[in-house]
Formats: sequence, structure tokens, C-alpha cells
Amino acid sequence: MLLNNLRKETSERSDENNWTKSLLLSQGSYYYESIEGCNQNNENIVKNLFERARVDIVEDGTQSLDDIRRLIIKLESTDKLIRKINFAKCFNINLQYVLYCDEVEKVFVYEFVSIDNLIINHVFNSYQEFADWIYSIKGWKSNKSFREYNDLPNFDKKLRLAGTPWPTNIDCFVTDLENNPIGIVEFQNADRVGVMNHCNNDYFLCKMTSTNQWGHTVYHDDIRRWTSQEILRVQSGLKYIIITWSQNNDDFQIKELEKIAIPHFPFKDDGKMDWDYHNRYKNAMSQYVNQNRQNNLFESICNNGKTYFIVKNNNNINSVFNDPILSLENKTFPSLYYHSKHKVENNRALLLEHFNSIINR
Repeated sequence: MLLNNLRKETSERSDENNWTKSLLLSQGSYYYESIEGCNQNNENIVKNLFERARVDIVEDGTQSLDDIRRLIIKLESTDKLIRKINFAKCFNINLQYVLYCDEVEKVFVYEFVSIDNLIINHVFNSYQEFADWIYSIKGWKSNKSFREYNDLPNFDKKLRLAGTPWPTNIDCFVTDLENNPIGIVEFQNADRVGVMNHCNNDYFLCKMTSTNQWGHTVYHDDIRRWTSQEILRVQSGLKYIIITWSQNNDDFQIKELEKIAIPHFPFKDDGKMDWDYHNRYKNAMSQYVNQNRQNNLFESICNNGKTYFIVKNNNNINSVFNDPILSLENKTFPSLYYHSKHKVENNRALLLEHFNSIINR
């Protein structure tokens, strides 16, 4: 059996109008790469970083692992692949490479120990088998519905039908010119609210709510998403830079994340979520952020909830609880905290200056 005709497919939606990313790419001082799939398990640890390509299968013939390695290098380029391998090493794992064939729904999972050493981990005889494996290593399922696009690759459609979509991507990481990772970049499009009005903590603190069919308040927040990003930052040890932009003007915000105090939602003795506590805590946060952060509402959060930090000790990721005091001064109140934060109006030329200052600090 031979694998050939490797080609890239993706479920991600690129944003050609992202002038901030284009500006960073133009300066040539660093390399910028993405990772197609990132799996975090139910212990809040990044366990798998994936790249992927679609292949054709020819039944006649034989092929060595080194032949497969050379085909992947030809597709990616040596330096690009080294950057991705080095990025995975920041998480104390190896880069995995998934090759899949739509015609027979066969999936091969390889692993780069180094650029010169490729091993094979798994062979799955159906997309369902592969989806079941993704679920097994993830250990949990998202309750959010999948966004469906008619132009999704067949591979992604089949995985979603199987109940386990392809893992989320890492949009951008930065390396120096020697291919060593130095940072992760999050791009945020603020077309809807405007760059100057955008505040991550508004969404983190449940500013957005709606009412469901039973008349109950539903809190729309970024807590799980930012928990995932904090895991990336802490586990990798890399700088984490957030760039907020809009295609409608030249305003931008650029921030370097320091830490996140994450709201803690405990389970009851029977293992079920304590929804009374959960809703009381989220209501307190929502009231606070929607009513101009009044002091009495600040105290309500302090009285109703706890937070925790994600920390790394000897390659282990742990949660450290802040009990009982929540405060902005001690950076234990539920929020994203920054080493630096800059808001710039109508001057995109300053983006590189601020970005380089963060990277070089």
C-alpha cells in the first residue's frame, strides 16, 4: 500500500482582511505558524498537537516510514515542520501528523520524534474509529452545537456526524529566525463592538445574557475559552499576546497576558454541577459588569465565588485556589490580567513597535 498526493485541507476560516496579521508577516523579523489541531484533555493538559493532510491510497506497492517522512517534509518544508515540532516540544510532547483518505475512510496517525525520526502511532479503518479515539483522548465533549459549512472538507463533516469534531486550532505562534518558539498570538476581530470598546473581561464576566424558552437566564461567557488559552500559556511557558483589530479602521489594542483568575464552579458530592451556586456566581458577575462595576456588586462576587490559577510545576499542570480573598490588587478577582496593554487609535504603523517591545522584553 502506498500513500501519495498529500494535500492540505482545513476546517478553519481564514480572515484575509486581518491587516494586523498581514503587517506582522511583512516585517520579516520572526516566523509565524499555526497548528491545525490542539487537544486538551479533561485534566486541562495539552496532550496532542496535530497537523493533517488528505492522501490518496494505492493498494499495490510498499512504502517505508522514511518515505512518508519525506512526503510530509515536501508538503510542509523542512523549516516550517521544524518550527511546529519545536512548538510541540514546549508542551513536552511530539507533533503528530494525521493522514486520511476520503475514498476508503482510512486514517494514519504518525509522530515526529524529530525532523529525522517519524514513527507510526495508530491506523484507523474508519472515520468513526478515529472520532472515537479523539473522544477517548479528550475525555469530554463540548455542549456547544457545531457550526456547519457547506464547504467543509468531507473529513470534518464525517467527524462532526460521528459526534467528535476535529480539535480546535492554534491560530498563530511566533518563532525567532532560528525556529525557536517565543510566543502565541490571539487575534480578535472587533468589528461588531469597535476596537476601542472591546474588553475581554466584559465577556469573561458574563456581560452577554439571554432568556431561554423556560424563562431562565442563560449566561454567554468566554470562561471555558480563556481557560483553554491559559492552559496554552502556562504549559508552554511562552509569551501570550492578544491583538484586537477591525477591518473598518486602523485602531488596535495589543496586550500581553500575565495571568487569568478563573471562576471556580464546584460539583456536588454526587458529582453533578452545583447549578444554584453556578447561576448565583454568574449572575453576580453579570450584574457587576453590566452596572458599571459598582463597589457593592464587586463585593457580591467576592461573597459568592472563588477563583483559581493554573500553574506549572515540574511539567505538571495544577489548579491553585485563591481562598478566601478575591481582590483586584492581588489579581485574584475573576479577570484577565496583563503585563502591558495599549490602545491605539488610527495608527496601524505603531503595531510593530508595540509587538516587538513585548517580544523583546
